[in-house]
Amino acid sequence: MNRDSLKLAAVLSLILVGLVLGGCGEKRAPYVGRYKSVEPFGGESHINLDLQENGKATWTLGGKSLEFTWVVNDGKVWIYTKTGAIIIVTPSEGGKVLSADMTGDWHPGCPPGSCVVFRRVPQGG
Repeated sequence: MNRDSLKLAAVLSLILVGLVLGGCGEKRAPYVGRYKSVEPFGGESHINLDLQENGKATWTLGGKSLEFTWVVNDGKVWIYTKTGAIIIVTPSEGGKVLSADMTGDWHPGCPPGSCVVFRRVPQGG
């Protein structure tokens, strides 16, 4: 009897762990790819943004790159830099356009004049 209870507890634990891990964040697939800022940033050059399926990414501006991690939560892309900064990116057009809120504040959208808008670069482009 005790052995059956342990088996049941183990199975229930595995199911619970699977549900918890499966519910962590949303799928990244719709946003994976390379993006380029629509306008030059700070009047200098365009930003290249590469979002990888494994949650790693690179933000490149003027030959300098910043590596970070990213997740999808509440339909938005959350970028976490190694220094602790968080940038919230709002996708549109099915993930073809990303608007990054550069204010450092929490906004429901991306305030005009404080956004960097990225457009997905076609594969091979």
